[in-house]
Amino acid sequence: MSAPAQDRSTASTFAKGMAILAAFDGSRPSLTLADLARATGQDRATARRGALTLMQLGYLCQDGRDFRLTPKVLMLAGGFLQANRFGRDVQPVLNHYAAELGHEITLATRDGHQVLLLAQSAVQNGPVSFGFTLGSRLPLLHTGLGRMLLACEADAGPLVQAAPLPQHTAESLQDRAAILAAVAAIRDQGFAATDGEFEPGIVGYALPV
Repeated sequence: MSAPAQDRSTASTFAKGMAILAAFDGSRPSLTLADLARATGQDRATARRGALTLMQLGYLCQDGRDFRLTPKVLMLAGGFLQANRFGRDVQPVLNHYAAELGHEITLATRDGHQVLLLAQSAVQNGPVSFGFTLGSRLPLLHTGLGRMLLACEADAGPLVQAAPLPQHTAESLQDRAAILAAVAAIRDQGFAATDGEFEPGIVGYALPV
């Protein structure tokens, strides 16, 4: 993940620090300076200054050569969730309908070429997938959530062409034209369904909210 291009109206140092935080994408619990430099496209000296500044602010901690996020990063998400009344207005609705359906319900939005999970409900003895939580990211092309979000776009073509196309399972579509056709069908029918394209044996349904 490279730091975004800068212009005179933005602060490049701040952007580089945010890139350091974004490098912790959940794939690994800790990163070295070399990892951070590689993930952000920064040189090691710049990555080191950014990491040490974030340590001083309390967002990172260090264990030997490894850097880790601290719980303080949750404050960044907490402001968004509280301001938009997720705890009062969103979570109870998810819990109610998850109990009725007997399955997990997830609220998500699109973030670039990924799906960003905003809230999730779980039910006792419900099916367990990979254990995704608030802030997790999912593929845009091979999940019901992703395709439903694509169907909500006025022109999904550029996104389908640019998004990563990994082979998650044997069922993952690898033809972008076929995916775009599936998105068009979803737009017409008003819901999305995928079967085993991201997790084997898992069927995902999605509706626009």
